[in-house]
Amino acid sequence: MKGILYLLLFAAVLGGGWYAYKYWQETQSSANVETVPVAPVIKRDISDVLEETGTINPVNKVAIKSEVSGRVQNVYVEDGMMVTSGFVLVELDKTDLLNTRKDLEYELKEAELNYDRAKIDYDRNNELFQKRIISYDAYDQVKTTLDLRSNTVLKVITKIDTNTDNLKKTTIFSPTSGTVLNKNIEVGEMVVGANSVSSGTEMMTVADLKDLEVSSYVNEIDVTRLHVGQNIEITVDSTPGVDYSGVVTHVAPMSSSSSGSSAGSSSSSSSKDGFEVRIAVKGDVSQLKMGMTANITAILKEVKDALAVPLSSVFCDNYELAPSNQKYYVYVEKPAAAAENGKQPEQAFEKRDVTIGVTDTSGAEVKSGLKEGEKVALKRPPSMSEPMRNHEWMRRGR
Repeated sequence: MKGILYLLLFAAVLGGGWYAYKYWQETQSSANVETVPVAPVIKRDISDVLEETGTINPVNKVAIKSEVSGRVQNVYVEDGMMVTSGFVLVELDKTDLLNTRKDLEYELKEAELNYDRAKIDYDRNNELFQKRIISYDAYDQVKTTLDLRSNTVLKVITKIDTNTDNLKKTTIFSPTSGTVLNKNIEVGEMVVGANSVSSGTEMMTVADLKDLEVSSYVNEIDVTRLHVGQNIEITVDSTPGVDYSGVVTHVAPMSSSSSGSSAGSSSSSSSKDGFEVRIAVKGDVSQLKMGMTANITAILKEVKDALAVPLSSVFCDNYELAPSNQKYYVYVEKPAAAAENGKQPEQAFEKRDVTIGVTDTSGAEVKSGLKEGEKVALKRPPSMSEPMRNHEWMRRGR
């Protein structure tokens, strides 16, 4: 009797262990099934937007330099001061030029005396030459001396004229109306005159602060999609809540790095890499300051009520190709099969080619291949072959 009881007990333990093992196995199998996240195909507005940053600058600004070298005697302006055209900005010390002027006046008087004496000699010898008393060589010599004395007088007069002009240039006037910026000089400093050899000392800048622009540098992919006359949205972090509008006034035909390296000089190329784009700011600019950073936004394309999917759901096999030559596809979730024995139905997907249109930072327009309401995988399903890249085309620039 005890043997039968032991046998029944052993069978019960064995059956319970087998059931527990099967339950554990099914649990592990269910845990290993990865659920692929999906998103529905929806309709929404999509805009292809270009976003860049730039620096606010005046459209019209003039660097003030002296045409002559000298020591600063008076400065009549300060930073931020409004000036009109013809306003006296700086005066240089005239002492050296005035001393040179005295020397030239003495030199001119001496030259004129030498000329008068040569003229007397010429007149007397000319009369003797007409009477055939002196030779032609003697006559030619006195005539040459007269011409040389005349040239000396003219040279000194030219020097005096240049000196007079330089004296006038020691007073520097504003060439335009505007605001004084970046005053770099003080009384007593030496300034170098601008000429063909030297660029000269930049003493200050006068700019019209009522007419501003944003200067930005755009890469070679995006610059081809900008053109003169294009409308731009502008925001400035320093003036939150205030939006500005602008219009493209200039798109550089050559990148700044290319123009810097082709100059043929030993100096390094420009640190601003890309194609310069200038955008005129419209409206009230009274709150803006020079050098502020501006955010520019250009809406390049816009599609209303477009079929859209997340960017992470779009795949391509060869990311080396240009976006226009790519073949894109998505994984569409198939309708779920009926549950069996209380198990969660496994996901199934269909690989489907699609045509992509306008994209933004989060989604892409689907022109063909999908219908509204269908669900697409946001990552590669484990059961499908692995693609080389997922939406790499978006990261490379559109």
